[in-house]
Amino acid sequence: MLLMGLLLFGGLNVLMVLTAPAAWTDTHFGAWTAFHKGFHWSGFDQCTYIVTTQWRPMYVHLRHPILAYMLWPLSGLNDWLTEVTGVNCTIYILGVVWTCLSMLAWLLMYKILRQIVRLGHKESLMLDLMFFSLAYVMLATFVPDHMLLTLNVMLLTIYLSGRALQRGKTIATWKMLLLYFVGTGITTTNGVKLWLMDVAGRWKRHNLMRIVKHSLWYFVPTLMLAGLFYYQEQTAEVEEDQFNARMEKRAQERDSVKFAKQKAASLHRIEARTDKQLIDNPLFEWTDMSIEVLPSLVHNIFGEGLQLHEDYLLGDANIKGERPVIVKYRAWYNYAAEALIALLLLLGILAGARERFLWVCMMPFLFDMVLHLGFRFALTDVYIMTAHWAFIIPIAVGYLLKRTEHEAAYHRSIVVVVCMLTCFLAVWNAGLIISHML
Repeated sequence: MLLMGLLLFGGLNVLMVLTAPAAWTDTHFGAWTAFHKGFHWSGFDQCTYIVTTQWRPMYVHLRHPILAYMLWPLSGLNDWLTEVTGVNCTIYILGVVWTCLSMLAWLLMYKILRQIVRLGHKESLMLDLMFFSLAYVMLATFVPDHMLLTLNVMLLTIYLSGRALQRGKTIATWKMLLLYFVGTGITTTNGVKLWLMDVAGRWKRHNLMRIVKHSLWYFVPTLMLAGLFYYQEQTAEVEEDQFNARMEKRAQERDSVKFAKQKAASLHRIEARTDKQLIDNPLFEWTDMSIEVLPSLVHNIFGEGLQLHEDYLLGDANIKGERPVIVKYRAWYNYAAEALIALLLLLGILAGARERFLWVCMMPFLFDMVLHLGFRFALTDVYIMTAHWAFIIPIAVGYLLKRTEHEAAYHRSIVVVVCMLTCFLAVWNAGLIISHML
């Protein structure tokens, strides 16, 4: 089990390190130049590499309050290793860290299926493999961004909640508040998901008034994060603005005509994006009301997020002309696989509908569907957030297997379908990813 995960995630991270080692380790290249030009993976950004190479609070604090500060120790380690070795060790440091984080998520998912859903070893391993064969879950295990960090927080919350429910209790308040602080610090929307998961775990066990009183505790970590946000706005954000102003001044001095054109193009993109927003507010910056919901659900959320498209492979829809927002599959079997996954998910939810634990797991999925399909948030490249919610798929299928364990024919049929889907997803996604690397 451990060796399988280590080979899988270690191998993917080694391939990532070997993608462009010359440019990424050369200290003569600036962090922005090395990673902005050499790193190209769909809608994932290069901030994790850049912040680790040369610590800067690059993340938007409103959406990622303490994410940059989580990387500060890694940046300090890289500074020391760079002095010792003479090369930028960012890709090696993050390769090791992302392998360890992927192993943690791998083990947590297995424990959830084995200890809480109570499946057998082989079925738990099969569904674990299925989960990590999903396109943007597989990508999250070796492309450094905040998706894997969120995945671990969600899986840890699910595991702790499940163990508490097995004992007839609810997850301890201090544990939940700590998870909320870390999860919201990574991505603000995680805070809502974690609170909803906590409420789902307490529903029917506690009355409404008790749940409301318990929810008041969330003001403590929220106020702490608000204080940190204010502090960063007054310190780190000012430094970042000064840094950007210096970079703009240098660019203008090098070529004023080119700089003016780039500035105008940038302002035009911002205006165009603002016109499509649900509300003209920074919190709704990534909403886009011009994108249709149903095609996004079919081709992106349950499409690209789970199976990569051959056309425009790992292109960035935010870059004009690189990838359309909606891309269709060439073959019918991709749609057949998508339909099977959706059907298994639906049947699994129906099979475990009376289990409070399943509803705890459902909260992030339901919230993300409302966020993406209702508010059209991040629909341009919604698939990169797949790791934030797709863990509901193996857990729901686990309940379907559990429900049919005394009906041999149905049970065996589901196992065969899941095995075939897992093999297809693994070969399809890994093959396209490796071809992109090479």
